Amino acid sequence: MVLNPTGSPPGLFPAIFNLASNAEITTNATCGEPEPEMYCKLVEHVPGRRIRNSQCRTCNAQSQNPKEQHPITNAIDGTNGWWQSPSIKNGRQFHWVTLTLDLHQIFQVAYVIIKAANSPRPGNWVLERSMDGVEYTPWQYYAISDTECLTRYNITPRFGPPTYKRDDEVICTSYYSRLVPLEHGEIHTSLINGRPSADQLTSELLDFTSARYIRLRLQRIRTLNADLMTLSYRDPKEVDPIVTRRYYYSIKDISVGGMCICYGHAQSCPWDPVAKKLQCVCEHNTCGESCNECCPGYHQEPWQPGTLSDGNTCEKCNCHDKANDCYFNQTVANRKMSMNSHGDFHGGGVCISCTQNTAGVNCEACADGFYRPNKVSPHNENPCVECSCDMKGSLTPACIRDDNHAKPENGLNPGQCLCMEGFAGERCDRCAFGYRDFPLCSHCECSLEGSLNIDPCTECICKENVMGADCDLCKQGFFNLEGSDPEGCTECFCFGVSDVCESSPWSMSQVTYSHTHIQIHPHCEITVFLSVTLFPMFSVPFCHCYVKLTSYGGFLSYSVAYDVSVDNVDRSLPSQFDLIIEGNGRTLRQMPPMQLVLTPLREQHVSVELLPQGFVDLHTGQRVDRDELMTALADVAGLRIRGHLNASAEGELRLSTVSLDMVDINSTNTVQARDVEQCECPLGYSGTSCESCSSGFYRLGGILFGGNCLQCECNNHATECDINRVCLDCTHNTTGPHCDQCLHGYYGNPSEGTPEDCQRCASTVPTCHSFRLYNPSPWCANGYHGDPTVAGQECVVCECNGNVDPWEPGHCDTSSGMCLKCHSHTSGDQCERCEDGYYGDAITAKNCQACGCHDKGSYSGVCDLLTGQCTCKPNVVGEKCDQCQVCRLYSILCAHAPKGQEFFWLYGRVTCIWNLEADTKLLTLTQLSPLERLVISGCPRSPAYLLPVGFHGLLSGQGCRECDCIQSGSVSVACEEDGRCQCIPGVAGDKCDRCHHSYFNYQGSGCTQCECAHTHGNCNVTTGECICPPHTRGEKCDLCEEGHWGHDTVTGCKSCNCSEMGSYATECGITNGQCQCRSDFAGQNCDRCAMGYRGYPECTVCNCNINGTREEFCDEALGVCSCEAPGNCVCKDNVGGGGCDECKKGTLGLSVSNPAGCSPCFCFGVSSDCEELGGMVRVPVSTIHLSKPSSSWGWFSEDIETPSLAGPYYWRLPKHYQGNKLLSYGGNLSYVVAFYAMDGAGLANYEPQVLMRGGHLGKQVIYIDMPAPDNGVTTRQDVPLTEHKWKYFNSVSEKAVSHSDFMAVLSHIEYITIKASYGTGLQQSRLEHTHTHTRIHTQTHTLTELNKRGKRPLIQPCVPCRCNNHSQACDLDTGECLGCQHNTAGEHCSVCSSGYYGDVKGSVRDCSLCACPLKENSFSPTCALEGVVGDFRCNACKPGYEGRYCERCSVGYYGNPSGPGGKCEECLCSTAGSLHPACDSLTGQCECKAGVRGRLCDQCEARHVLDGDQCVLCDDECTRVLLDDLDAVECSFLSVNLTGVILSPYSTLVNLENDTQEVKILMSSYRSPDYHLTRDEEDMTNLTQDIDGLLQKAMGVSADGEEVARSTENSVTQGAKLLEYINTIQTAIQGAATGHHAI
Repeated sequence: MVLNPTGSPPGLFPAIFNLASNAEITTNATCGEPEPEMYCKLVEHVPGRRIRNSQCRTCNAQSQNPKEQHPITNAIDGTNGWWQSPSIKNGRQFHWVTLTLDLHQIFQVAYVIIKAANSPRPGNWVLERSMDGVEYTPWQYYAISDTECLTRYNITPRFGPPTYKRDDEVICTSYYSRLVPLEHGEIHTSLINGRPSADQLTSELLDFTSARYIRLRLQRIRTLNADLMTLSYRDPKEVDPIVTRRYYYSIKDISVGGMCICYGHAQSCPWDPVAKKLQCVCEHNTCGESCNECCPGYHQEPWQPGTLSDGNTCEKCNCHDKANDCYFNQTVANRKMSMNSHGDFHGGGVCISCTQNTAGVNCEACADGFYRPNKVSPHNENPCVECSCDMKGSLTPACIRDDNHAKPENGLNPGQCLCMEGFAGERCDRCAFGYRDFPLCSHCECSLEGSLNIDPCTECICKENVMGADCDLCKQGFFNLEGSDPEGCTECFCFGVSDVCESSPWSMSQVTYSHTHIQIHPHCEITVFLSVTLFPMFSVPFCHCYVKLTSYGGFLSYSVAYDVSVDNVDRSLPSQFDLIIEGNGRTLRQMPPMQLVLTPLREQHVSVELLPQGFVDLHTGQRVDRDELMTALADVAGLRIRGHLNASAEGELRLSTVSLDMVDINSTNTVQARDVEQCECPLGYSGTSCESCSSGFYRLGGILFGGNCLQCECNNHATECDINRVCLDCTHNTTGPHCDQCLHGYYGNPSEGTPEDCQRCASTVPTCHSFRLYNPSPWCANGYHGDPTVAGQECVVCECNGNVDPWEPGHCDTSSGMCLKCHSHTSGDQCERCEDGYYGDAITAKNCQACGCHDKGSYSGVCDLLTGQCTCKPNVVGEKCDQCQVCRLYSILCAHAPKGQEFFWLYGRVTCIWNLEADTKLLTLTQLSPLERLVISGCPRSPAYLLPVGFHGLLSGQGCRECDCIQSGSVSVACEEDGRCQCIPGVAGDKCDRCHHSYFNYQGSGCTQCECAHTHGNCNVTTGECICPPHTRGEKCDLCEEGHWGHDTVTGCKSCNCSEMGSYATECGITNGQCQCRSDFAGQNCDRCAMGYRGYPECTVCNCNINGTREEFCDEALGVCSCEAPGNCVCKDNVGGGGCDECKKGTLGLSVSNPAGCSPCFCFGVSSDCEELGGMVRVPVSTIHLSKPSSSWGWFSEDIETPSLAGPYYWRLPKHYQGNKLLSYGGNLSYVVAFYAMDGAGLANYEPQVLMRGGHLGKQVIYIDMPAPDNGVTTRQDVPLTEHKWKYFNSVSEKAVSHSDFMAVLSHIEYITIKASYGTGLQQSRLEHTHTHTRIHTQTHTLTELNKRGKRPLIQPCVPCRCNNHSQACDLDTGECLGCQHNTAGEHCSVCSSGYYGDVKGSVRDCSLCACPLKENSFSPTCALEGVVGDFRCNACKPGYEGRYCERCSVGYYGNPSGPGGKCEECLCSTAGSLHPACDSLTGQCECKAGVRGRLCDQCEARHVLDGDQCVLCDDECTRVLLDDLDAVECSFLSVNLTGVILSPYSTLVNLENDTQEVKILMSSYRSPDYHLTRDEEDMTNLTQDIDGLLQKAMGVSADGEEVARSTENSVTQGAKLLEYINTIQTAIQGAATGHHAI
């Protein structure tokens, strides 16, 4: 095999052979058909040619002589015979002959060679190809001349031997149509060679050369030039046959070189006798009929045809021996997802039907539910192992498939199942940390951040500043729950004025100064030899921001660098840097400082966290607390970075890129600034930590922490004051520290507090006394300018031409004298001209007046300053551009006018002035004809023509347009503003283009009046014939026809058009046309549905609830609502249901007065579901009169009479208006108020009327505004207790209070205050008859909420009882569990009860009975876990028991407590007879003294006697003899033999009794033979009956079997007949097929 330069084998191609030899060839004309004909050779006709055998011959298709036959088959049979066409002697049509070759299958054709016989080669002809024999496309055109290529085939000829520029180029050539040779000429057509891709086969060239059918369309026989003219203009039949019989086509051979199409993947294609065609023998792992696809399993690369340079062998897919087939995917290839057999990701093979539980592009992965263990190769046999995930805890049955999908850093190794939340383990078969009770694995709610717990599933023990059952809430006065905080939460700072705060909801962003480089040089001369310490100081550029409280917990970052010369780059500089914060009289220093080793030319970055643990007091060195750091940050005077250089230095220190973290409301950072507090400040305080006073308040004494913000006293002339109570920016012409003085030139009493307090002094008096004197100023007074502080200069009067108010402050600039407040519509530095939009004389006449330019007719509102002429739009005239032009002078022709003659057009009716040098004539025309001819003296032969044209449309804003009035019918060319012309009598129309009513026959002179009084003047507009108006009747046409209305003498009557569906009749009202509508239809024609109905013409009821449907779709008076197609009711926002009759999920209380239809569920934020709670009715809760004052924030509650009170003052309602008032929602707060003041008006009337504060976790202050009552008038106020009109107090937003916030306030009202002070100079205020409407239980319905389940809490959340599944109930307030079960006890059933042990985890088996030592024999009331898992120790053994399990007796006790029924008993050893109190631990035997016996050692031994408390031996010489005798007697007695003594026969009697009982049983009746015989007879009878029944069934079965046998025999017979019939049909079919083939 020969390899190409790339190393791959070349393409394989079958040998080229003559395809025509096996083809089927046909033609539409052959000589000698249907009758013989004579022909002659053209060569014998050529002059000068020597003729041999000069004679013509005959062509006869039916001749027996083969030489006279010239069939088309001769052209491909390889013999010397030829095909010949009829000569043109038979007619001109034989110029056009077609030859077709059918190759029987598609081949790639390389060339076509045609050899002529006894005639020249064809002249004009086309070589064509086809795949299906129907549609042919050209391969090449042949023409007698190059001109013929253009004229006949419209193709530019290719000169000389054929050449090709494209693979599929079709050319036209005359090279092979030359006359010579006259016979045996050849035509060579190459379809591959010579084309661009001949060596590298392309798809274009392959398509171009592929064909099954080849057609030769011969279109012109080549003739001699001498015969050309003759044959061109005469019918060949009229020409001498000697000439015409010489012209015909003859072909002796057609060779078609080609090969099988195997796309470069086969080198042979032998004949396939089965398929009956040539079949490629595919190689290169290709398959298919033409090797046009890769074989199964070889699709790693896409199939490509082989070329001479590259075989493009199909590559086998790498399926790791787990699949036999694959397919190619281009997307996979592009993404390099498929690995080939060489281990490279090249190609796109995707394996199909992976086995052994594998999957993936290369079967390299495991199928779902299987995994490949670590380091197991995909090539291994059965590499995948089943996952075995526990579905109680797994998300899916699948696990991590292999190492490629593993993430060991996240604990995801091969085989690891994907666990649901709360589950862990490789199989997800246990609970994860923080969860318990597998398989439930419920979340342990104890917060690790807020508790001291290590395990959240144990009993929750809260940190000091944390509360809640789960230790997840900060206590009141604390915020920012953090796990790193030992106390859990941080105390609210709020500068001592509030204890309600929370973490800031915003995020940190960095304020960076990266473009400011602060460089310093050492202030002393330093050398490398001198060791000194430097203290350079950098000022950080943030000091202008003052308040840095929101930077608390953030970072101050900076970069520092040490710049030296190039010669000293190897020097390093040890240093220390710290941050110094100065603010509010405190100086804090970072501690410890940052140690740095500065390297030349390299920046080092430092970050300092702004938390108290990192700072000390600069002066005392004491650690600072949070309060001190917050105080310093509240008013930062300086941020300094101090550097300590620990060595001599040269060069510069450079500080750059300084940034400070600050809270930014617009920050995109997602990390919340939790260390920054957001306080809820009292009235008068503001800022994140209440560090500032609100607008209108000042800080008393400048005290920051715990200080008071008091209201400014500025007499209502200023809103701000400084720390010293000095008012800022006094208004109303006042000045002074409390705005209590009038400005210079003003007088009055500023303490009145009204805008008119200070009035201007009279103009005749240069100065006057005000209520408070004002010192003179060192600058020019009002109306003067100059600089009196400069020697020689004085104040001069401002020159404003009398166009300013000289008493108005600031009417001119006191320095330049420029006039600033010109009046009377003047402008300019000295008010010397009229301002834009005005004209006139601003100096003398002072008559600046508005231009008044018409806004539609002028280009702008500015006019000429002197004349007032506005700039007009086209065809608009007038000073104000407010009229349309009347006429236009088109041309004045005067050929012989005197020299100097001029014509002028003036605005007016129609006035033309003719001007002559000698004299002037004025011609005035009051009315013009359509074209008035004016003969002017001096121009008798040259008349002047004036064409008047009207204009209209001034109001269009585009200028005026021509009227276009029809001049024959109009009075003049003028028209109205809307373009309507003024017509002559009898003419009508906007342009006077038709006859008026009662007129006819429109002509140049107008219209003629009709004589039709009886028809109200109605006549035919052309003929004048009298006619009735449309749809009228009666002698005078004064009645409407039926079904019509609205009689008009001109237009007639209009049709009623009553809807058949919607009206009762076709008639309607004769005056208004109203049809009689059915109840569910509406409209004049009853052609639409009435309100509340839908779907015309059916008009079915909408059934839209008026309470829930949007207001614009309802008629409240009728109580119905309409709907949209196809019947959808348009519901309010919170309403749903087909009829808008249901509250959406999360809302309740469908009401017509509610704009949203239903109110959102409140449920304290812990539930989004609620429903209406019935059984309640609203009743008032009243207070008749309030009588005790309260000074808190200026509110009081009694009748007060005082000369004057500064406000504001509020009534504070009693305590029974506080607390939970949720049942008052939807009701009213009603009260009666009256006040008496010196003046009923004042700013106090615009302050909030009612304030209400409340809430649980977050306090809200809300207010409502209402019109103030009149002075001295008792007024009743009803305040709605719904959120729609209430607003947030001290909020910049005017939006209404949300439903949730309003309900939160009602849930825990802290106070309600009602405005007491109104007007100015309050003298008395009274409040009475205060009551709220609340609800109590009754049988009527109402609106409130029934809590179900929840979401975000607005109060301390209600949490489940933490009873470890051992109790279903707990105390509602404390959470202490009630009735612990399963042998548990404790506040949360978290310990085992007395006598039980175990680890309480929520199972019924948590606590086991203490076995001390046995469960049924226990001697300790309690035990405790100890040792290995599940082991315990009895910790309260009863007296006398000891051991881990109380399993043994203590010293002084005996017994076996470990045995059933065993126990420990006290030894009770006799103190006199025992050696010690202890006894044997099992038997209880005491250890006796000598001579003592008994278990208790309480008896003397034999031959011992008790003497006092001692056992004394009495075996002396006397007593021993007596005792020995007694012993001998006893022995004698015991030695007596009692054998043979007859005893009572008890055993014999027992045996006899047993035998007697057995005999009785045997003799009983059911044991007698008669009984058994009777039973046997009955059984035999029953058996006989059963046998008879079985016999009958057997006979039936036998009969059925015979029937089946007969049926089977019939079926066999019919089957044989059917088989015979099938054989007959088969024989007939074969015979028919044989006959078809023969045909």
